[in-house]
Amino acid sequence: MAYGKKARRIFYQELEGSRYLFADERDKKKLLDLLFAVEKEEEWLVYAFCVTDSCAYFVIEADGICSLHRGVHCVVSRFLDRYRRDPSHPKGREAALSGDTVKELDSLHEIAAVCRKIHRLPLEQGYVSRLDDYWWSSYITYAGEYRWELVDCRIFSLCFSADPETARRKLVKFHQ
Repeated sequence: MAYGKKARRIFYQELEGSRYLFADERDKKKLLDLLFAVEKEEEWLVYAFCVTDSCAYFVIEADGICSLHRGVHCVVSRFLDRYRRDPSHPKGREAALSGDTVKELDSLHEIAAVCRKIHRLPLEQGYVSRLDDYWWSSYITYAGEYRWELVDCRIFSLCFSADPETARRKLVKFHQ
């Protein structure tokens, strides 16, 4: 590593919201839009995500825990601001979101396992019967169904294959 360059680290971040905070698809989209904006500001790489009705899960590469905390704080604040400004909003008084669950991921194996875990949540929680049917997960980008621009897929090339198509096939099999 070059002298003076920050060591980038990869984290699993969970945001726990109040019940049904993200139940409306517009709220899921708003959260991801905010994450995309902060990803650019903080120069993160987002490797995986899944947003359910009350929680959001991410695998993020950042310049360290301070960058991660600063960015997550921005996402949470900006997301909740819309409810704070309009107390008559049905979610206004009850809207809560915390990002207390953070874990540093130390190996490619651990990163792949956590990505698989969060990609499988919609299936395991009964949202869908097939993983590629869930819109609010980065799995559909890895499977080639839809391209979420905020997702960097290169990490799985390191895990499965340098060839993108072979990596995609192996990733889909890995998620079964």
